[in-house]
Amino acid sequence: MLRGIIKTAAASEGKEVRDSKVSLLRCCYASDDGAEINSYIDNARFQRRLSEALQQRRQQSKDGYMLEEMPTHQDLSFDTMRKNLPIGSINRVIDRLLEEIDVLKPDQIAIQTQLGDFDQKTMLRQIELWGDKIIPAVQKSLGQSEA
Repeated sequence: MLRGIIKTAAASEGKEVRDSKVSLLRCCYASDDGAEINSYIDNARFQRRLSEALQQRRQQSKDGYMLEEMPTHQDLSFDTMRKNLPIGSINRVIDRLLEEIDVLKPDQIAIQTQLGDFDQKTMLRQIELWGDKIIPAVQKSLGQSEA
């Protein structure tokens, strides 16, 4: 589905995908702690709701400062989000990223690991996991140097 959207966007600019730069912003989170994963998914869903409120519904805040978060018919279930996003164990995240790279062939990927109210210790652990394990494993699988 996403690959089709990329092809359509390139075609609308009169280009082929191979002649276009493709960058992805992905919500990703590595952990074996189910409660952490559920918290991350809940935060990702919240961010999606706010984005849709601003983009699609052009919803305005009631008090001029805060948008009201409301479930929509477009909300994805936790199971669907868990399936679609590179989240879960380190190996699951690596495998899912490699699948996406193989299918979408992006030039760049921006990883968003911090959504919501995770504490500093949790986020520092996340940065360490990405720097020490996930990124080097993805680069190695792609045959890239770890520079």
